[in-house]
Amino acid sequence: MNIQNFVENYHILPAAERKEGLSCIIKEGKLQTVYNQAKGANTRAALRVIADADGRAADFVRANIDGILKFLRTGDAKVRMHAAQIIGNTCAGEYLDELIDAIMHEQTMFALPSYLLAIGRAKNDRAKHFLDSYQLRSDLDKHREEEKAALDKALAGFIMRKKARVRILPTDIVMLASPNPNVTYAQCTDAGLKPKKLGRYIAVSGLNDFYDIYQLRTYTDAYIYLGSASMADLPSFLAQRERAVIQRTGVTGYRLEVRSVTHEVRLDIIKKCVAAMKELINTPSSYSIEIMIEMDGDKAQVFLNPLTDERFAYRKKAIPASINPGVAASVCAYASEFFNPDARVLDNFCGSGTMLYERGFYPHHSLTGADINMTAVEAAKENSRYAHVHPQFHYIDCLKFTAKKYDEIIVNMPFGLRVGSHSKNERLYKAYFRILPGILTDEGLAVLYTHEKQLTEQLIRACGSFDVLKRATFDAGGLYPAVYVLRKTAK
Repeated sequence: MNIQNFVENYHILPAAERKEGLSCIIKEGKLQTVYNQAKGANTRAALRVIADADGRAADFVRANIDGILKFLRTGDAKVRMHAAQIIGNTCAGEYLDELIDAIMHEQTMFALPSYLLAIGRAKNDRAKHFLDSYQLRSDLDKHREEEKAALDKALAGFIMRKKARVRILPTDIVMLASPNPNVTYAQCTDAGLKPKKLGRYIAVSGLNDFYDIYQLRTYTDAYIYLGSASMADLPSFLAQRERAVIQRTGVTGYRLEVRSVTHEVRLDIIKKCVAAMKELINTPSSYSIEIMIEMDGDKAQVFLNPLTDERFAYRKKAIPASINPGVAASVCAYASEFFNPDARVLDNFCGSGTMLYERGFYPHHSLTGADINMTAVEAAKENSRYAHVHPQFHYIDCLKFTAKKYDEIIVNMPFGLRVGSHSKNERLYKAYFRILPGILTDEGLAVLYTHEKQLTEQLIRACGSFDVLKRATFDAGGLYPAVYVLRKTAK
């Protein structure tokens, strides 16, 4: 490998070639050869290579620390940046004083983020004290945003993720993201609340204790509504509400989520909003709360998710295409008026067991699950350790699990948009409807949750063994499956 050519062309090499070259240099102990290139026109490139070696260069850097420290005082700002990165990646705690001295004398604003990140990696009380008291110095918006982002990231390393303790005012509006607003509305009313329907959300106010909302199960997320703003006003809007967020949650580490925009617009909104907030700290890898922005054209609705929901703590394991537990709870509530308190209940597409565990919140005689996927059955059994009910689970093809009859079958049917394909589903559904009447007791209940609406309706009519008691559409992460509540017709 020609080290000089690698260094000189490093900035234009594809990421994969850089990674491969770095691995080769480290494996062959050639960092000294790279360092020898750190002179003249190659200084920046050589130091960048060493910086990208991260902690793998620690022993080499310590052996050459006097030379690296000299680069902190050179006249080239980018060289100083790379030197700070090298020290930060390898020995920040040992040379924290030198990093602090260097940033205090730094006059080139775009270099400041490199020092801040390096100081953050020192991970000691002196570094934290310096960062806590640090005042942003950049005047240009672009540089100030980058400096603020670096400071937040440096401070994030000192923030232990802790659970928010939510305190709300009776005037606060809590928004419930609902798979089926009618179901959630009814459950809120039954609980003595005064809900309002707002699109796919149910709005509830007048709560004295935020945690009361967790007594309900038929929603996916509970947000505190922070208000609305235009896209241009979002940064100032959030800056004005920082104190309210902290007062309601008692934490500062947050993650910002933006929905219903392109990736580029999302990144731009996040960058500007993060830069505008001074007290809350953006810690996307270790956050305690989430601020969610939902865009509709130029209008933004802003929500606070305190991430304190433990309603579905039993679900320690899930599999791809597992039903959201809030959706499963909503399906069960929708069909619950027809549940038999002495029912022997079967889910023969049980997956990790979520639908059965939610059915278990209603009276029943027994709960049984079956699935052809061994991984799913193992996940379901593991979840049983943490659940309030303990179904029996079987590893078997549902089409062969026909020896017993059940009073009630409740299933999340496979559907092609997430599992398999429509053509496979058509074959499976036809076979399933052939066995379904035979595994239900007389006047037994079948609750089918599926995206294959047209196919299901065709098979219900062709089967001739069921009356449709209810049917409704649900919202499941941008998909709109339906729930069919069927009664086996009496002979």
